[in-house]
Amino acid sequence: MRNQYLKIEPVGGIGQIGSNMTLIQGANDTILIDAGILFPYEDFFDINYLIPDLSTIPVPSHLVITHGHEDHIGAVLHVIKQFPNIKVLASPFTAALIRKKLEFNNTPYPITEYRNVDQLGFIDFNIDPIHVNHSIPETHGLLIRDHKEEFGLFFISDFKIDYKTIYERPFDFEKLIKLSQNLKRKVLLVDSTNITSNTLQTPSEADIIPVMDEIFASTEKRIFITCFSSNIHRLMTFISLAKKHGRRVIPHGRSMISYLNTANELGMIPDFDSVIKPADSVTPNQDNLVVLLSGCQGDFRGTFRRFCMGEDSTFKPRSDDLVLLSSKAIPGNEKKISLLMNKLAELGIKIITSQEKLIHVSGHPGRDDLTHLYEKFKPTDIVPIHGETSFIRAHIEHIKKTFPSATPHYFLNFDSMIVSDDLKLTINLGKKHDPVIIHGKQLVLEKEKISERRKLACNGSVFISLKVSKSLTDVEKISFTFQGLPNLVTKGDDKFKRFLENYFVQISFKDMDKTTEELRIAVRRYFDQTLGYKPQTFIHIL
Repeated sequence: MRNQYLKIEPVGGIGQIGSNMTLIQGANDTILIDAGILFPYEDFFDINYLIPDLSTIPVPSHLVITHGHEDHIGAVLHVIKQFPNIKVLASPFTAALIRKKLEFNNTPYPITEYRNVDQLGFIDFNIDPIHVNHSIPETHGLLIRDHKEEFGLFFISDFKIDYKTIYERPFDFEKLIKLSQNLKRKVLLVDSTNITSNTLQTPSEADIIPVMDEIFASTEKRIFITCFSSNIHRLMTFISLAKKHGRRVIPHGRSMISYLNTANELGMIPDFDSVIKPADSVTPNQDNLVVLLSGCQGDFRGTFRRFCMGEDSTFKPRSDDLVLLSSKAIPGNEKKISLLMNKLAELGIKIITSQEKLIHVSGHPGRDDLTHLYEKFKPTDIVPIHGETSFIRAHIEHIKKTFPSATPHYFLNFDSMIVSDDLKLTINLGKKHDPVIIHGKQLVLEKEKISERRKLACNGSVFISLKVSKSLTDVEKISFTFQGLPNLVTKGDDKFKRFLENYFVQISFKDMDKTTEELRIAVRRYFDQTLGYKPQTFIHIL
């Protein structure tokens, strides 16, 4: 390779599920693969999401997107703000999703579309998109080859192998093998999501169809289905079966409507106009409806949750409804979904999940699928990516057992693999960088603010305003409010007022900063004796 090396450095997506972003750097080219977000854990107190720290990476010329899931495109807005001259490349469907996101944020930006047959040419290497199967249309692996065609890197962070799919072509092994067969060294960066799953071979999306057909035929009442809104092929199954059984399909929820409209605009849903109707065009209680609900992870503001809690303005749950959960709970969301299922059960509503019937299949490979890929591509080196640290370790062991001719490599975000001109590989440990917290209107929230939010959420707050005399000797007016404290305390505010009045007899306001801090400490001590904990206390002196 030119100038002796190629550098591969994950910026996000290893040791975590989300925030996928990988830096590929040659002597002349620097590109990013994907720009995803990481959804926070529950103790982040409703923070929107996290992204990699873009200030730590060199300026890339191009951003190549593999597919349209949020953990791969959610940070595109931040990337183009950080690097305003970057060229963004994506498949047509993915490009349409990105454009809508950018337009929603009043940040239109040109997106260059690529297709399966295209080759993306750079000074140091070429990139060939390889069509793969996944739970969203137009997903690609990327085969990166030097111009001598001696070294190749196959980057495939999300995929499954589906030979029976009726909505798209199967994994394009023919193209992958043809382009890689003469390479001397072949590195595979590959999905680890399902490495610990007991399902060795991921079922086909087509396997769901006869099961769903039977379910649709089993009732004449309303059917409510929640799944990921981006799973267009799953939605197409529901739409075609609804047409077969004489039902109307109602997309309900902003993301469900948006994804379906985007797919329809690209001509991907042939029965759209004849079957799909807006919610305001039907009688909500009529029986021949299939209602597609967004928010399958039990999101607090999600449509599925609103329906289950009886808070939706259009559809109210009835005891004769049938509810299908055609998705799997993302780790951490199990309790939220269980709560909603219990709410439905209280009403006597029948619920079907993937534990009872095959109404959901994964978009990621089982262990046998991974082995099948190894045998087809025949890599000399394998790097597990796209998974938590325990998944990465388990994937390393799987490689050792099933494909010992390849060398497994373990590295995490900000570590790097260097390929020398003689095709030797070196792993360098990198300096770790905390992700950037994004909240509200895509604004950065400093990490220490999470601690403040935690204290406010857990301990409540007290706000005190004082009007002090001009002589700084007397308090002329006291006002205070409580947030998040027990009614038993807040209703007894006369007691707290007497405490303040007695406290002010003892102090002077000549050193305002010192007095304010002493008062804050005294108030927190008062509530600690009363409540057993100290609320956040804020003093404002006029």
